[in-house]
Amino acid sequence: MKLRQVAAAIGVTLLLGGGLFALGCQSSALASGKLYMKQQKYDQAREQLELAVQVEPANPGAHYALGRICGLQGDYVELAEAFDRVQELSSEYDSQITEARLHYWSKIYNDGVRAAQGRGADLATARKHFDTAIRVLPDSLKSWRNRAAMDYQLGDIDGALAGYEHILEIAPEDTATARVMGVIHLNKQQYDEAVASFEHVLQYGEHHGVLVNLASAQTDQQLTEAAVATLQRALDLDAACFTCHYNLGNLYWSKDAHSEARESFLLALALRPSDIDARYNLAITHLALEDLDAALPLLESLSTGTPENGVVWRELGRIYALSARIADSEAAYARAEELGE
Repeated sequence: MKLRQVAAAIGVTLLLGGGLFALGCQSSALASGKLYMKQQKYDQAREQLELAVQVEPANPGAHYALGRICGLQGDYVELAEAFDRVQELSSEYDSQITEARLHYWSKIYNDGVRAAQGRGADLATARKHFDTAIRVLPDSLKSWRNRAAMDYQLGDIDGALAGYEHILEIAPEDTATARVMGVIHLNKQQYDEAVASFEHVLQYGEHHGVLVNLASAQTDQQLTEAAVATLQRALDLDAACFTCHYNLGNLYWSKDAHSEARESFLLALALRPSDIDARYNLAITHLALEDLDAALPLLESLSTGTPENGVVWRELGRIYALSARIADSEAAYARAEELGE
């Protein structure tokens, strides 16, 4: 029995010795890594510090040192991973990590800006820089905005929208981002989402351009009354808005409110007398109101200015026929037929 007890005791001693030996190795790897870092022998330092975090995974100092060497070697994603692990384990290095993150973020972000600018712009490289900048400093909305912009320009529309949505989750008052989202949704014919984005902006105050875009989305949703009201709000901010008057004219026309449509087209033409579409729409509105005398000079002017427009010749033929100008009517209809109308 005594022999067994001694053997057990010896076993315990050996285990303790082994434990002490392991601790000694851990301290040695970390110390060696720090020494190599001071000597600017970064590859050797990296090797030792990677060993240190393997044998001391709960040592924040080891992860912090590894993050530092990763930064010095330009491995910024690995830096972020190491610093993340440090802050999971302890707050001891928070101030140093905050300073280091900001330092490296500034460098990476500026690299992204440079890559995105000029004739030799490399948007894919710029996007990678902004993506890395986000990894290093996740709270930087500048990085998120620029990465989303790169995604959009590179054709990754869903990626851009995901980035902008993240920004709004953090900063809902960022109306510029909400406006961009609204335009993207509008271009994608996602009208419900576009309306939601534009209305989000308007929670923070009236904005003329946003109101015009909102009305466009509402029109595409066939929400005519809402679109009319929105354009009237836009005109309250800028009474000299050609687009507002022109679009109102079209909306009134769709409601068979021809008198209101005529008034809107007249206001639009007062602002932009040479606009062909507004002139044509006004002429057609005059016809709907049976005002042939007002419609005729507009259509004759359009037939001179846009002689290849078969629709204009067709309408002229109709007016000439109603005015008993048979020869002119036949000639106008013949011209329209030549042009495929």
